[in-house]
Amino acid sequence: MEPSLELSSKRFAHSLAQAIEAKCVTFRDYIPWADTVISRLDRPPLWICDLSTIKYRPDALRIIGGFVRSEPFEDLSGASDDFLGFLWIRYQRRELSWATFLNEAGVYSDGANGAIECEFFYTMLNELEEADFGSGVEERQCRDVKRRLEGIIDRAREFYARFKNRG
Repeated sequence: MEPSLELSSKRFAHSLAQAIEAKCVTFRDYIPWADTVISRLDRPPLWICDLSTIKYRPDALRIIGGFVRSEPFEDLSGASDDFLGFLWIRYQRRELSWATFLNEAGVYSDGANGAIECEFFYTMLNELEEADFGSGVEERQCRDVKRRLEGIIDRAREFYARFKNRG
């Protein structure tokens, strides 16, 4: 897909909002990315121009959300699971403990209409707590979650790489 067309996609913007909401992408990532996009395009999308000056996370989410919810409307079903992939990246960067990952994934899944039920994560969290946070339990659970989220994680990594590579 041509870069300017992708950037006008509501699905792309929604994924960016999910990455920011999950705290995987911060202003340190999206501002330089937006500046690069602006310098490469003759007519960059307005929402990206606005985003290029915003550090405050709620304001960034408001800008992106305004674009995503504007006309013409786009079907974003299935895109909500991206949040879980971005959480996984944070876990792999060691920003989150395994227990925190499971809890945040459960909280998110409880309120989202995604492919994975919150009980999947909460059951693992209960098992981890009952095992006194044993590393063997964490390793097994980690393999199970990675297997279950494989496609979601791959999408999140590919998406995240754009912000690290500024393109």
